[in-house]
Amino acid sequence: MINERPLGSNPYLQMRGESQLRAKHTFERAAGWRFGLVFGAALVVTTYVWDTAQLYLFHAEFWWLKFALASITILPLAILTGGIAGYVNWLLKLPLWAIFGIVASWLVIRIPFDASQFVLENFGVTLPLVEFLPMPEATSTSFATVAILGAGLGILVGLAQTVLVNTAWGYATEEYRVTWQGWALFFLTVPLALLYAFLFDSTANRALRLPLGRVQQVIQSGIHDPADLDQANMSEQRTLVYAAGQRWKKQTSPDYTMRLASLAPNADAESFVDVSFDNGFQLRCRIGATGEITGGCSDLNSEYARYISEFVPRGSFRCADCEARVTQQVAEWRAANARPLTSSDKISIRHGAGSSITIRVQSQNDNSFECLIWGANPVIIEQCK
Repeated sequence: MINERPLGSNPYLQMRGESQLRAKHTFERAAGWRFGLVFGAALVVTTYVWDTAQLYLFHAEFWWLKFALASITILPLAILTGGIAGYVNWLLKLPLWAIFGIVASWLVIRIPFDASQFVLENFGVTLPLVEFLPMPEATSTSFATVAILGAGLGILVGLAQTVLVNTAWGYATEEYRVTWQGWALFFLTVPLALLYAFLFDSTANRALRLPLGRVQQVIQSGIHDPADLDQANMSEQRTLVYAAGQRWKKQTSPDYTMRLASLAPNADAESFVDVSFDNGFQLRCRIGATGEITGGCSDLNSEYARYISEFVPRGSFRCADCEARVTQQVAEWRAANARPLTSSDKISIRHGAGSSITIRVQSQNDNSFECLIWGANPVIIEQCK
């Protein structure tokens, strides 16, 4: 016994131990991107599937867009982070996933605004000229808070990768591949994905959904509620919804497209929602930052026809409870083309993405023209030709 060689100095055991260590490192690298795939998919699904389903039920334009953009940005980012983390030790995994949390927070805030603008420019000729949905200042300033919380959750994800991949190693095949038990272990990150989803939805998605949901209630109330419904036991908000629905009941139809024309920049401001019905009628509703109906709804067709009828002869137009603006190009065009509009001028209004609206005035005297207007407050005449 005295002359036996210590186990640690046994060349065979050393070689075997080194071989096992190399195999484990190979496994961790292969499992890293798989971990990122499962976590990233869980994050995108929990954050955006509910939001997407709600937007679809609201008949919102481009209801699928945020989910699609998240799938091609946040999901690959998670796979990349998990893959890189598979090559480093547990301590370095933590800052890697913290960085993921910060970048994912930035993406979530930008997806409904800048990213959507970039993609949708390929869908319509008006979007390169106007903003699809301007980002409110309150949203941009919330990034720091969201990023800090996202980084904190990212550290937890980094710890989870270390623990779960090490556990999955115990279930690896003889070829050191991830088994179904290992894949199942990675799904234990779903609670962390849900925490991210709560953070991202409450700070980015909910504010965009709230005005659409309220206008959806107005439309559905107008379609389904009888005209003589007893309002005695209704809440104040329900009464406002019912009154607005009855006000526009005869002009609306069950088939429509809803657009968020403008998002409230702060808690004291209003969001604007436009609704285009298949019968040609168009509605604009004002919704407070907390979802209350503030300024009611108005006939968008009549309102914009008045804008153009006032602007062309006078050079200005009245905007009820909002600011009216014209660009330099439009002012110069109007100086050369000013004239009163008559009953022979046929005005047609076509709603584009976001708040963009194209007004075409068809004249019998070769004085036809077309103007592009966008925004809800301010309302901006961007281009006339």
